[in-house]
Amino acid sequence: MLPSVGPELALAICMFVGAALYTSVGHAGASAYIAMMALFGVTPSAMRPTALVLNVVVASFTSWRFIRADLFRWRTLWPFLLGAMPLAFLGGSIKLPGEVYRPLVGVVLLLGAARLLWPRPVRSADQWADPPIPVAVLCGAGIGLLLGLTGTGGGIFLSPLQG
Repeated sequence: MLPSVGPELALAICMFVGAALYTSVGHAGASAYIAMMALFGVTPSAMRPTALVLNVVVASFTSWRFIRADLFRWRTLWPFLLGAMPLAFLGGSIKLPGEVYRPLVGVVLLLGAARLLWPRPVRSADQWADPPIPVAVLCGAGIGLLLGLTGTGGGIFLSPLQG
């Protein structure tokens, strides 16, 4: 018989497994952390900051791996950051009531999951083109606001932009 674990330990184990799976594809897992916390009954006021902190820690590890593998392009990143950072802080400063936060996060997670159903051909690294700077700044701003409001990470929004 397996030993009994409390809900906190079970959630921590689920988050560790989620982080390991997400980092294997270059993401940090905030959407998984939020979904898991919702399933475990964590309050919305605790979900958003917890997911964001975990996302920063895991994204730092993932970024380090990409930089070491020489797969990082500053020219691609900076326009997204320019738009995303101020609006992520703005979105993070807005305290949404639970009845607004839960449906918003639900829609974000469902759209992210639905996007997986639309497969596209994989492009090789030599076919890469940087996005136009104004487009990247605007996309970054929208992504930053959404991730600040919901606590989800940017990867759930950035991945569908690849193409």
